[in-house]
Parts: sequence; structure tokens; C-alpha cells
Amino acid sequence: MLTPERVKVEPHDVIEVAGRHVGDVPRTGEILEVIGGPGHMHYRVRWDDEHESVFYPAGDTRIRKSSKRHVELKQSSKELIDLLRRSDIEFELLPHRRTQTATSEARQLGVLPQETAKTVVVRAGGGCVRAVVPASHRLNLEKLGELLGAEPTLLTEAELDGSYPQFELGAVPPFGGPEGDKVAVDTGLANCEYVVFEAGTHDTSLRLRSLDLIALGRAQVADIAVN
Repeated sequence: MLTPERVKVEPHDVIEVAGRHVGDVPRTGEILEVIGGPGHMHYRVRWDDEHESVFYPAGDTRIRKSSKRHVELKQSSKELIDLLRRSDIEFELLPHRRTQTATSEARQLGVLPQETAKTVVVRAGGGCVRAVVPASHRLNLEKLGELLGAEPTLLTEAELDGSYPQFELGAVPPFGGPEGDKVAVDTGLANCEYVVFEAGTHDTSLRLRSLDLIALGRAQVADIAVN
């Protein structure tokens, strides 16, 4: 993360405001417009709850650069679509406003958080593992470690960006991109008939049968999530 004074802020960058108390979840949003000049810069922001405001930053404001150009991100979604079509899998493409979290994605699309998947990437046993859990839950690293027989560690933002350059940061899908990743899907998602997840970008999602997701990713199914 960078402070606004140390980076050229542009539309589509992500703004993050730290909580005021220990344990508070940071507030995040997408910068829609940069207003003012150096020393007086402020932003029109669409926050994760879908509200918009003109925000004046302070010392605890952080900026995360939009990691990919728009055309590259759209190409990543196209590659996933091509993969699904080659595999003869029925699916729906769901364009939507940019969101920064899986729960915001679910709210934007009008689907249940427990039917919306988020992919958490870990390193274990010398390779990457994509752990797919409901938006309404968190990944349980201990349970995942028991499944894998190895201690998992979360990838940093820099490691994610380097390992998955074709996907937007925070929008790695359960399949596609680099080959060789193991995939683990939480039992709760596997029990849903359909699941929704981001298609490599924060403004496009895919909806398909959970059984197809599991088959395509050759995924292990296990209880790996916690409320």
C-alpha cells in the first residue's frame, strides 16, 4: 500500500481507510475520479457498500494501484470463457459494477453470499493451492493444512501479482491461468447447485454449476471454511 502523496492516483485505483479500533475491518472503495491538485487532492469514491462520496484523505489513507490495464483484464475473462466453452460447460456471464470483496459482489448481483465463491491462494508443499470458500465465511488454514498434509501460508499481494499476472489482484478465479495449482472447494459451496465467482476481474462474474466447477478444477471437496 502507498500513501496518496507517494503515488500518482488514477481512476480505478483502490482506496483503503484503516479502522479506528483494533480489529476493525478497513473500509475500501474504487476511485472514480481524482479531484484537485497536489496538496488539495480528493476523490469521488464508490465504496464497497455501493454508496458514493467525495472523500478527502488523511494520514491513514492508503492507495492500492489498479494492477492491470482494462484491456488485459477483459482478455483474462475471455480466456476463462473460452476454457468453459471448450469443456462444453453451461455458464452465465454476469457483468456488474466493480466490487472489491466477494460479499459486495454478491450484493451487487443479488445472490446469496453463501453461493458466492472467493478464491484464497496459499502456498503448500512447494506449490500453489486455490482454496474456494463462500463469501460469507473465512478460510480455515488449519483445516486446509490437514487436507493437504502440509502447512499452508497465504500469498502476499506481491506474490499474487507475480504468480497470476493475467488476473486482477483479489480476483483470481478457481481455475484458469497457470497450470498445476491444486484446488480445494469448501463443502458448503459444493452443496449449492450453482456458484458465482469473479472471472479474473472485479467487474465480471461467472455463474455455473458447482459440480462443473469441481470437475473442471479437479478439486478436492472438504470442510475448509469457518464463520
